[in-house]
Amino acid sequence: MMGKDFNTTGPALLMRFKNHVAENELWKQGEFLFLACSGGMDSVVLAHLLRQMNHPFQILHCNFNLRGEESKRDEDFVRSLAVELGVECLVKSFDTEASMQLMGKGVQETARKLRYDWFSAVMQAQKNIHPNSLLLTAHHADDQVETIAMHFFRGTGFAGMHGIRQKAGRLVRPLLFAARNEIMAYAQAHGIAWVDDSSNNEDHYTRNHFRHVVIPQIEKVFPSVRENLLDNAKRFSEMELIYNKQIQKIRLGLLEKKGNAMAIPLNKLKSQVPLDTIMFEVFRDFGFSSHQVPEIKKLFSAISGKSISSSTHRILRNRDWLLVDSIAEKDHAMIVVEHPSSSVICNGSELVFKACSNNRPTDSNPAHAWVDLDQVNFPLIVRPWKAGDYFYPLGMKKKKKIARFLTDLKLSLAEKENQWVIESDRRIIWVMGRRIDDRVKITTSSVNILMMKMVPQLNVV
Repeated sequence: MMGKDFNTTGPALLMRFKNHVAENELWKQGEFLFLACSGGMDSVVLAHLLRQMNHPFQILHCNFNLRGEESKRDEDFVRSLAVELGVECLVKSFDTEASMQLMGKGVQETARKLRYDWFSAVMQAQKNIHPNSLLLTAHHADDQVETIAMHFFRGTGFAGMHGIRQKAGRLVRPLLFAARNEIMAYAQAHGIAWVDDSSNNEDHYTRNHFRHVVIPQIEKVFPSVRENLLDNAKRFSEMELIYNKQIQKIRLGLLEKKGNAMAIPLNKLKSQVPLDTIMFEVFRDFGFSSHQVPEIKKLFSAISGKSISSSTHRILRNRDWLLVDSIAEKDHAMIVVEHPSSSVICNGSELVFKACSNNRPTDSNPAHAWVDLDQVNFPLIVRPWKAGDYFYPLGMKKKKKIARFLTDLKLSLAEKENQWVIESDRRIIWVMGRRIDDRVKITTSSVNILMMKMVPQLNVV
């Protein structure tokens, strides 16, 4: 037997719906509503509720062409519903199977991306007509219960235990307060017809398995499991606010910007309590999972240079620090500079080239370099350094490998890997920000000068 929240009588739904929208300020007068309608009971009832409120809305329907004639039946039904309610209806037909192959994703993930991308496109296209618009979906309390249960077993932590958000940006789910049996009672009391999606009965989908198997089995032991999960969702949502504020405070205290990397003092990190939770929260923004936390902890006792990577970032042990930097795709990184008056974006900086006559260096900023233009041939190549690279450092008559030069500067591994060079005719003329090549230095006989400046970009994180 289900709890009281799941046994509310259907005819009272309209009044509860109106009160719920008003109390939570889900939309305002003047905001236009787009309703995602599949033709199923939930979205059809939501369409009727909106019509009863006399708030302007438009129906959006996706035909994914996955169920043959049934998909066409659903589309025809939704078109008829729009006529019955006196509202406009837009329908989008998708070749979902082709999209699945293109995206390399499963049917549910592909369909979700297709529909929300289309919803966004429609709202953007109608922005001049409806500058203030919202998208409504018909998720209800039973969907919320299933979502919370799935998140719990997946181990999502606070971020998942609040369940489905009632309002997220321009997306609104106004039926989350109502149970499925309440929505059905309303439909039956008012003679509202709908169509059933046969795939909702297939238990091989995770949500359907929870809906038809897992939750009913739990309900046999804990009859109030549904309302308990909903109550917990409210508490977790409030607890998450407090939790996130504290985590943000800890992040700000640990993360320091060092060049293009984020640095974390090792001793300061190790003193945090509870360590594993804080490490997960600090590193998850860089693509690391909770399962990688033990591997990250191994860096505490590792030698400098050891690292661990996510799909987007790398954590590197460097003396008493952990350095976090993005994984740059350097294998294909190369910028061609065609002429002396150029400007290119390179490695987080704007690299500016300017030819000038009879000018000499005016400062000693390492981000600025002046060379003899007559000793340089264009085009220039700007690229990351690689093993085997060498140059003649300014003031030296013997060549030196870039690797040895950077080591002598006592640079960290991350700084070494982030080093770029500029070459002309296969010879390096500037180890950027470090030293020019002695062979292109300005002499008393130099007439034409090439100035090169690295200007940091303010928006680089």
